Amino acid sequence: MNNSNYNPTMTNLTTSHMQSYLLLLLFLVLFLYNSVKYYRYFKNRTLLKRSKTLKKIKRLSWFEFELLTIELFVALGWKVKGNEKKGADGGIDIWIEKHHLFKKNTTAIVQCKKYEDAKVTVKVVREMYGLMHEHGVDEVYIVTTSQFTKECYSFIKEKKIILIHGNILVRLIARVT
Repeated sequence: MNNSNYNPTMTNLTTSHMQSYLLLLLFLVLFLYNSVKYYRYFKNRTLLKRSKTLKKIKRLSWFEFELLTIELFVALGWKVKGNEKKGADGGIDIWIEKHHLFKKNTTAIVQCKKYEDAKVTVKVVREMYGLMHEHGVDEVYIVTTSQFTKECYSFIKEKKIILIHGNILVRLIARVT
């Protein structure tokens, strides 16, 4: 079999070029992916830095309020995963986890309630307590721009439910920024 057009060096060079181009393309895609990721991170971070008063926080959209809450939990050392669903979220806006060196990781769920003046009622707290057991998480956080009713504080006694009202939210933001 004598093929005068066959040149093994050209074939290898072409394969080598293809591999180089694919590798370059892979690095480009990874660079773009990480650039978008860091852009979102810093965009949200500026949201946290510019929302230092309750008045400014209340001006945020519900979506921005959730992003602000996510950024706050990240700053507090939690690994945060926003709810991927669009629309009804089943009462859970954010899933979080804190990694510990010598003990079991802590898992929690967060519900964000952006209210102008209405108080968060015990109905919301009871629903989150039920979701805590349904999903087997360790803690529940309910974050609001408003306040909680007295019944909420009575209900959470001896339960791993943390209520963060507007003024506490502002203090937490000040602590991490």
